[in-house]
Amino acid sequence: MEEIMLVKDFAHELKSWRTVFYFFFPWSLYGLFILIIYFLFPPKLNMAFILITFLYLIPPAGKESMVPAGVILLRGWLGPWSMPVVALSIAFVDSFVGLWMMWNWDLIKLIPFLGSYIRKLEKIGEEKWRKHKHLSHLAYVGIALFVAFPFQGSGGVGATVIGRILGMNKYRVLYSIIFGSIFGCFLIAFLTYFAIFSFENFPKIWLVVAGIIIFIIVFIIAIKWIRGGKK
Repeated sequence: MEEIMLVKDFAHELKSWRTVFYFFFPWSLYGLFILIIYFLFPPKLNMAFILITFLYLIPPAGKESMVPAGVILLRGWLGPWSMPVVALSIAFVDSFVGLWMMWNWDLIKLIPFLGSYIRKLEKIGEEKWRKHKHLSHLAYVGIALFVAFPFQGSGGVGATVIGRILGMNKYRVLYSIIFGSIFGCFLIAFLTYFAIFSFENFPKIWLVVAGIIIFIIVFIIAIKWIRGGKK
């Protein structure tokens, strides 16, 4: 009997240490990331880029704003290398947030009102998932695409919540977040860099033409999106 109690006490102590580790370790990775930026980047750029990565954590900031801001900030110093540096940095933030959410999901469900709501949705999602397991591969690709494209709330937090509510495997959701974020950030960084390069080298008339074309495309997409939402 005494041995059983000792085993239970040890398991409880191990679980408590694991809980503390799960809570603080992702943040320690983010702290290490900040230190690397601070010491490797020039003094005039390090704090500004740290601010960009921090603002990415706060809605409504997203890839569509923070990635271009980072590329514009670092382009004069790193040139083309600003694209992978910024893309991987923002993708790291998504990954660390997804990791923290994944490890502390049960803790998040203890939050008053929000926790009970999430538990209900999670139960519904698990039931739906058991009925449609044949869609598992498409679902993980969908999570990756959701993170890749700059919709509101489409970062590590939103993707983790969706994945857990649907009863998806938490580690596969994390992998989808990582791959999706890297792809999306690289795409936006690439477009930003070469858009700036083009604007600097083409006559101003082409800027006007490009602006009109972009406006028409966005307008058509918005109309179709609204109609699709109504359906």
